[in-house]
Amino acid sequence: MRNNIEARKKRVQRRMRFTAFMKTTGIYVAVFLCLAIVGGLIAFLPTGSGREQAKEEPAGHSLDERLNEAAATPGAKPTARPIFPGRSEVPSAEPTFIPELTPAPSASPEPTSENKLSSPVEGKLVKPYSMDALIYSKTLRQWMTHSGADIAAPKGSEVRAVAAGSVERVYEDDMLGTTVIIDHGSFKSVYSGLKKEVPVKEGEAIPARAVIGELGDTAISECADESHLHFEIWRNGSPVDPESIVLIAKQG
Repeated sequence: MRNNIEARKKRVQRRMRFTAFMKTTGIYVAVFLCLAIVGGLIAFLPTGSGREQAKEEPAGHSLDERLNEAAATPGAKPTARPIFPGRSEVPSAEPTFIPELTPAPSASPEPTSENKLSSPVEGKLVKPYSMDALIYSKTLRQWMTHSGADIAAPKGSEVRAVAAGSVERVYEDDMLGTTVIIDHGSFKSVYSGLKKEVPVKEGEAIPARAVIGELGDTAISECADESHLHFEIWRNGSPVDPESIVLIAKQG
């Protein structure tokens, strides 16, 4: 009986030691065994990337060879997917649209002596165009603006149209005397201080450099100045500097 009791004690002690072992290190051993089993199963299963690579990369075919084969196949289009991980996409066969660039507008060239119109009378500039600053008038004895260019020339000098056009008006201006206005389309030219009798009439078409009159002394507002032609250029209803389009000699 005593032996049975001793044997029972030994079995109880072994169970207690095993239980203590499982509570301390045994659980770690069990986790390690589970991870080892799962890892072994994964190693035997073929991965998706492996299947895709095996499908997309035939043995003995380079990237250039596959592209050439795809181009030679009727109706074949390059795929938009990467050939295999890490490689760039196959270039599209469709042409890339490149928008046309609108050229910048070129600046208008400054007028030069080569592209300016000839002066309406042979003479030199004695009073310039000045609408931004006042110029003293000897006749009126006051400072005032000047809407044209005064070109000095002897009385009786021929006055010519600077360009081809149509005579718009022939009239007597109270201050500037006998005046002829010619419409050239893009601008109008005004000739004042002419002799009363002029060889042109309203509505008449005239060529460039045609004689439209002779220089007189009919400009009352400028009679104190030397003999000259009062010449104006108008655009869009406003006077502009005649020297911008007409070559006028300067006094030396």
